[in-house]
Amino acid sequence: MIEPMDFYESISAYYDYIFPVDPQTLEFLAQRAPSGARVLDLACGTGGYAVELAAGGRRVTGVDLDEAMIRLAQGKAGGRPGVEFHAMDMRDAGRRLQPGFDLVFCIGNSIVHLSNEARIGAVLADCRRLLAKGGTLVVQIINYDRVLARHVMELPTLRCERPALEFVRRYDYDEGSRVVQFRTELSAQEPAGPRTVSNRVPLWILTREVLERLTREAGFQRLELFGGFDAKPYSLDSLPLILSAARD
Repeated sequence: MIEPMDFYESISAYYDYIFPVDPQTLEFLAQRAPSGARVLDLACGTGGYAVELAAGGRRVTGVDLDEAMIRLAQGKAGGRPGVEFHAMDMRDAGRRLQPGFDLVFCIGNSIVHLSNEARIGAVLADCRRLLAKGGTLVVQIINYDRVLARHVMELPTLRCERPALEFVRRYDYDEGSRVVQFRTELSAQEPAGPRTVSNRVPLWILTREVLERLTREAGFQRLELFGGFDAKPYSLDSLPLILSAARD
């Protein structure tokens, strides 16, 4: 079985081309963290959102399990004040980081890399402890209710023209399964010739009802659901599921 760290390390050099910083996502996050706020980016990848939020005057900490991603994030930051990165499992953030964050976010379908509900719930509880009173949690995952109801087996292919990349994403799962096998194939045209990187990663099937329940059990209040970072309402047909919750 390929571990998430191996998966992301294998695509780290292409990550920013596959998943560039999205202006709507950045604005959604920025609205929940005014200038001067402390922000924690869990599973920060190559740090694109962390660096942009820091450029707006926020104090940002980014953590990611993959050391290759963190090295790229640190290079991107270039010593910019107000942003720091750490190679760290998100399950360790609660005990290793100082609390008092105004915003904690975990996007990119990252939290479902945890292998069961108990671990997801524990990370959500850690997020509440890390937040200051009145702080906000944002979690974004694929809408697994749509995956199950519509029998979705493939996500939209991501493409980039320069450099020439194609990222194919497929799901394998059985009816009643708690886990999907996320199969990817990255095709890249490099100077030495074409390169293909194939991976398979297990992801926990986290439905809307379970995510809401675990978030409430972690002590959060005022839950909101969105179907996109443009803040449109969530529905069964939404591709992503975005949860925002407050610590009272």
